[in-house]
Amino acid sequence: MKFAFGPNINLDKGMKFRMKKLKLLVAMVVCFMLVSPAQAWASSGNHVDPMSPPAQVSPLTIFDPNFKYLDSGAGYLSYLGNGKIDMWGETFAVHDVDSVVVQVILQRWTGSTWVDVFTGPFTIFHYDNYAYDSNIVSVSTGYYYRVKSYHEVTYGSTVEYGTRYSGYIYAS
Repeated sequence: MKFAFGPNINLDKGMKFRMKKLKLLVAMVVCFMLVSPAQAWASSGNHVDPMSPPAQVSPLTIFDPNFKYLDSGAGYLSYLGNGKIDMWGETFAVHDVDSVVVQVILQRWTGSTWVDVFTGPFTIFHYDNYAYDSNIVSVSTGYYYRVKSYHEVTYGSTVEYGTRYSGYIYAS
């Protein structure tokens, strides 16, 4: 069998028919691959499109630099597997104050917005410089999750507070 490459390809009739069949087969496979993921997501009723959340969570996730007593704070999360997320948060004051508060809220990405799915207790430590709270939460798999954390410090008549957002994880 003789093969020629370039604009003057000489193929016998049988070879042309096999090439047409091969092209059709490749086209069918490509179409199937393009349609299958969409069909799989559309047919499963337990979650929405798993489109990743935006990289920028919020432009206002830092505390006011003019705060005198609220030093720092953050919320964290870890996927434990089997639909369980460990979420925790901590707030730091610059020194012992009247009260230090932390509250962690688990949020789920719907494909277009973040919604609260679990709100932890409003944890207050008195006459301290640190507050901490932790929760293990059962979640629906197939979604992205993050922690929204609220931090507050009271010293005398001064109350300083702010909200932070963690990065997100996928619960598989």
